[in-house]
Amino acid sequence: MSRVLSRVKPQLAATCAALLSLAVVSPPALAQTGSWTITPSANQGNFDNKLNALSALSSTAVWSVGSYNSGPYNTTPYLRTLIEFWNGSNWSIVSSPNPATKSGDYDSLQGVAAVSSNNVWAVGYTGNSNQLADRTLIEQWNGTAWNVVSSPNPYLSQDLYAISVVSANDIWAVGQFQTWSQNGSLTLHWDGTRWNNVSSPASVQLYGVAAVASHDVWAVGGYEIQHWNGTSWSMIPSPQPPYNTGYQLRAVAAVSVNNVWAVGYSYGGYYGYSYEPLIEHWDGSAWTLSPSANPTFSNTLTLSGVAALSATDVWVVGGQAGVSFIERWNGTQWLAVPSPNAGSVANPLLAAAVLPSTGEAWAAGQSFSSSTSSYRTLVEHCKTC
Repeated sequence: MSRVLSRVKPQLAATCAALLSLAVVSPPALAQTGSWTITPSANQGNFDNKLNALSALSSTAVWSVGSYNSGPYNTTPYLRTLIEFWNGSNWSIVSSPNPATKSGDYDSLQGVAAVSSNNVWAVGYTGNSNQLADRTLIEQWNGTAWNVVSSPNPYLSQDLYAISVVSANDIWAVGQFQTWSQNGSLTLHWDGTRWNNVSSPASVQLYGVAAVASHDVWAVGGYEIQHWNGTSWSMIPSPQPPYNTGYQLRAVAAVSVNNVWAVGYSYGGYYGYSYEPLIEHWDGSAWTLSPSANPTFSNTLTLSGVAALSATDVWVVGGQAGVSFIERWNGTQWLAVPSPNAGSVANPLLAAAVLPSTGEAWAAGQSFSSSTSSYRTLVEHCKTC
């Protein structure tokens, strides 16, 4: 999803809206490998709310970030940051800063990663709909409040979409930049004192990052995958899905140095424009395609989030034709798992998280509410997985 002197976020919103407006399909009979339920989540105001990312510290400490629309219209200029916290009993909104609040301004959080209970990071962007001048937005939780942390903005426009932690002094955030004549990937690194811009060879927006170690970090976006070896970023070949004309990698998660998963969707095809689930796997030597579960053979299935617990337990979430979609890797194959839907029109899941200590899993996104004629936050939980 590259752009030159045009705004990608409205284009993405239009694409997503088109996907979500497709007819809802009836959920098929799927493999019963977990019990997912909807956990009531908070919303700010009566306009659109959305959760883009999750980070789980414990059964009583889970963070989710996104944005809400402050009104009076459900359009980009009115977006404000949204942060929610799970305390083991309920989700509640935690106050978060909004650097841009003038007419036409917007603020949005896209990624979150927790180091500890008093050290949590969230990333996104802030800007104005009338200017091509987005600024990176990084906020930190210190155990008491969220505060904006200074971050580099070396380009005409830049956005952050994901964040991953190695340690308190070793954190990566990725996204995209834009100049008058060039688009490219943006990679920022926290060294314990400040955020620094690190040169990246990728030419597309990076939507996912997974930090295995200081010398082993993966970032994905569009049709590109890049790897950090402790010194520099380099491009790693990504396999082209068969039949379709293009593909988008949206998230990445690592089990170990030689076991990494990336997910997204491919599009195009011989039979008209369609979307197919895409899963790629790194075995320590090369990235290869891994067949995704697609029990209804839907041509509207997209994958948005992945969370890895072990070599035999990986979760992927997304949406297909208006309903939520969850699948699980058991070490041999991907199996679709039943997932609930809060509404009857659109229930996309955008992020996933797992707790290594308990095995419980979380998914978050948004669901369209006919009662409010707006999107509401959607959180699903599998406690006994």
